[in-house]
Formats: sequence, C-alpha cells, structure tokens
Amino acid sequence: MDLILYGFHIAALIFWVRLWSAPEREFTFNPFLSGTMRLTDSVFAFLRPVLFMPERAAALAVLLFVLLFKTVFTWRFGGEWLIRIGQGFAFAPLPAANHAVSLVLFSTLQTAVFILRLWTVYLLVRLITPPFRSTRASEALAFFVRPFSYVPVLLQPFALLALHGVLAFTLTHACVSTQSPMPAAGQPLNPFMSGPLYAQFLKTFWLAVLSFSDGLMFLTRGLFVLIIANFGAALLQSRGAAILCSEGVELLLGRFARRGGTGMGFDFTPLIFFFVADLLYTSIGRVLLQLMYTPFLN
Repeated sequence: MDLILYGFHIAALIFWVRLWSAPEREFTFNPFLSGTMRLTDSVFAFLRPVLFMPERAAALAVLLFVLLFKTVFTWRFGGEWLIRIGQGFAFAPLPAANHAVSLVLFSTLQTAVFILRLWTVYLLVRLITPPFRSTRASEALAFFVRPFSYVPVLLQPFALLALHGVLAFTLTHACVSTQSPMPAAGQPLNPFMSGPLYAQFLKTFWLAVLSFSDGLMFLTRGLFVLIIANFGAALLQSRGAAILCSEGVELLLGRFARRGGTGMGFDFTPLIFFFVADLLYTSIGRVLLQLMYTPFLN
C-alpha cells in the first residue's frame, strides 16, 4: 500500500510541476525528464478536446483529480491516515462532522509533506555539491522541485524552515497526535499543547526542525533505492538504466561521489554515505526529542 501511495504522490508531483513550467518556452534534452514530459503531454492531448482549458488549468484539474482519487483509494482499501514526523510522532486527521472533506484535506496534506521533503532533499544536495556543478540529474531535480528552485539560493534555507514551521503548526493544531516517542514516561501524547505558551512555541519549533531533518531520511531512502536499482540493472545488463541510476547516486552523494571508500574494485562510498547520513539523522532526532521532553518545557 505504501508503494501505491508513493505512486500517487509522484503523479501529483508531476502535474504540480507542470503548473510552474512552460514547455513551449523551454527545450531540454534530458532522459530524466523526457518520460514524464511525454506522459503529461499525452494526458493533455487526450483531455484537450474534453476540457477546453489552457494547459496549466488542465494540469490543475488533473492534479485535483489525482488527489481526490488518492483519497478514495486510501479510504476504500484501508490505507494509513497518518503523517509521521521523525521516528516517534504520528498525526491523524481530526474527527469532523464532514468526514469526507477532512479526509480530502488530510490526503492533500500528505502529498504536500512529500513535496516538502523533496524540496528539503534538493537543498541538502545543493549544500553538499560543489558550486557550478551541473549534471542531467541535478537539472532534473531542480525541475521537479519547482517553484522552490526559483527561490534565491540564500533565501532557500529560511523559506524551507518557514514551510516546515507551518507544517508543524498545522499538525499540532489541526490534527490529532496518535503516537508519541515517550508515552510510558508519563508524558502527554501531544506535548506541543502542554506547558506555557513559550514552551509550546519552542516545542513546535523543534518539531519543525525534526520535520526538516526528515529530508535527510528521505535522501537516504532515495539513495538506498538507487543503489538497489543500480545493482538490479547491472544484473539484468541494462546499460541505460544503470547509467541513470549511477548519475542519481552521484547526485545524492554530492562532493562525496567517487572519493575514497573503495576496495577490491568496488566503490563503497554510497554505502558509507548511507550509514553515516542515517546515523546523523538518528542522532539529530534523539537530541530534538530530549529538547522537546525536557522538564523545563513540560
């Protein structure tokens, strides 16, 4: 079910990006983009005689349909109505009189979280990549994170942290906390609504930072998938797929790509990077949890 939901997120992302692109003014020859561009072009060509809409309006209509269909699919087949932050917090939609509207809004929020984490990966990759390095994979990533990639570089960290702050505030005030990392310690299930106002603000801020660090988890997951896909492509002797996977791995490794960590003819740099990044993510999560549950704030 999780893989199917990720498929819905990716489909929504593809049409979301088309809202911020103008193919008639852009010309790119990029194997990472050609497939998705052909897919969306074929969808628009099919719908143009039916909708009689400009391309961006049609993209918005398809995006809304994908989100609505995702909601119905998740409800019908018993999908998980949760948004997880870090390794311990989970939030569910509030009980509402109009349950259908609540589920549609929460489903949209789930997709927004997916896009926000992809934007975070983009920023992390830029931070560890040497300046002025441009590859097909980096161009594709910049395309898929539009309009965030249009934001000036120096403002991107602040804009992203602000968006994670909005997400944290929304989850703590418009959703129900269903899971807490320290329920057995006598702590409230939703610590963000307990304590004085300044304590609630600080804990919500730490939750925003924890949400930001989830981008590191997203990066390691993507790296792991690419490593496995690259290995599978090598076994199947699919040279084209292997090249694309290798370029994706190099993109996520940034300046650490193809440097050291090799032995016996194999490059172990991606695996070393994976374990180090995962350890860093776990350490950041533990520190933030300690800050959230400090007695001074509860």
